[in-house]
Amino acid sequence: MVIAENKVFSKLPIITVGLLLCLTIFFTKPAFAHTGLESSTPKAGAEITEPLQEITLTFEGKLENLSTFKLFDSHKQEIKANVTLKEKLMTGKLSQPLSNGSYEVQWTIVGEDGHPIQGKYTFTVKNAADKQPQPEVTVTPAASATVEPSTSPSSTPIPVKVSESKAATSNNYWIWIAVGVILIALVVLSVTRRKK
Repeated sequence: MVIAENKVFSKLPIITVGLLLCLTIFFTKPAFAHTGLESSTPKAGAEITEPLQEITLTFEGKLENLSTFKLFDSHKQEIKANVTLKEKLMTGKLSQPLSNGSYEVQWTIVGEDGHPIQGKYTFTVKNAADKQPQPEVTVTPAASATVEPSTSPSSTPIPVKVSESKAATSNNYWIWIAVGVILIALVVLSVTRRKK
């Protein structure tokens, strides 16, 4: 009877490690589903010297219908763009090429996992042959509203702010470090038990 119990206890660290690994993978999988900005044309920080009439954003995963972006000039005036989505690609076509100046792209996406993610980046247009008028500018006045507290829970998702260029960088590495430390501790414990 003692021999049978020792066999079970000798396999306990292996079973524990396997169980912890499965639980970690199971619970961290949704965090890997976030869709970040993979690339853009023009790129973040780029200086464009040719006429620019289209902005393209490529993301790491498929985009949902509520995904869009807005383009602002250096005076924070919105430049109208006709935004279309196709799988991982978001394209904004402008009515005419951008004039010289600094621009900011502010994008909001809803990834496959349903979480809204926001990001922004800037670029500059320095076209030597710039003799064209500024594209159509849309000014949206700030609306005032009265907000009354509600006792019912809201179903509106809360946007996640993401820094420039590379979005959805997660802190999952802390989870993996913790799992690694636990695994090392279990291996050391297992080896010391076997020596006794």
